[in-house]
Amino acid sequence: MKILFITGSDAGFFNSLLIFLQGFAERLPGQTLAVCDFGFAPAQAQFLRELGVLLPRPPDLAGRGVFCCKASLLRYLAAAGLRLEDYDALIWLDADLTPMQTGIADFDAVITAMQSAGAELAVCPEPARRSLGRTIAEFPEPAKMAPFSRTIAEAGLSPALPYVSSGLFFCRSAVLLERWMKLTLAAIEHPLFQQNAFNIALHAAGTRYLALDCEEWQAQGPSLDHVRLAGDGAGRSAARIGDKNIKTLHATSPLLGHLLIANCRVTVRDLILAGPFKLFLPEQLRLHQLQLLSSFILTHGERLQRLGLCTRAAVPVAGFEFITL
Repeated sequence: MKILFITGSDAGFFNSLLIFLQGFAERLPGQTLAVCDFGFAPAQAQFLRELGVLLPRPPDLAGRGVFCCKASLLRYLAAAGLRLEDYDALIWLDADLTPMQTGIADFDAVITAMQSAGAELAVCPEPARRSLGRTIAEFPEPAKMAPFSRTIAEAGLSPALPYVSSGLFFCRSAVLLERWMKLTLAAIEHPLFQQNAFNIALHAAGTRYLALDCEEWQAQGPSLDHVRLAGDGAGRSAARIGDKNIKTLHATSPLLGHLLIANCRVTVRDLILAGPFKLFLPEQLRLHQLQLLSSFILTHGERLQRLGLCTRAAVPVAGFEFITL
């Protein structure tokens, strides 16, 4: 299969992006991951450019926020001279995902199933939100979702249609990506407006899609309470919920107790990486992320220091040390 793996981030989540890059490299060796610039600082962009993974932000998206940039994947591809038609599928992975026990065969299998079913999209219906209507009704302040309500009505869609995640998806349709971009860029900003536009783009056109198990592909929210880590038989960690193998963990949740979003400092031997982080709050999951980050820093430490992204520790540590600031 010829797959275009793609993600994106901005300056505020650069440190957490490094965790994802290490997890991707370990679980999908030999695969290329493109990273869209949603607003990196110059040194961050240069680091990714030197790694050969950066997709620069197109000039017409300057000043646009992260969510508008994410929905504008077609513009990033066009600016880089890439065409969706040259790939079996584009696979979007949010940069706050942590790959677990998965491999290229898992992704190939989904694309094969899509081709057999004539599906343009493979996507995860969100178990917590369940439907378009419940996403609005159960939002803490439903009035803020009025723009979404109006768009659903204008499109003639049933509120009972499933609400899907844009955090991880497989796409074989440039037309769908175009609809998503136009809807997002034209939307009145409101909670989840980019993901809401993704759902409208999917359902309004009656797109044929393959439904993936959200918990299996990107465990998040309440599912995080049930995750346990175990050895995968190859010296790495696997995530399990019951007997289910979890392919990625997604650092997103509407509930307290799941996420740590704070300024932190990680010292790995004699290198320090400091700044904002988005991590799992449960210690076992956070420790796994920090181990991935430590491996990344050890591998790329010289470049990180040269570009000023890491500094030298006055007192080196054995292994790594993590503190919140």
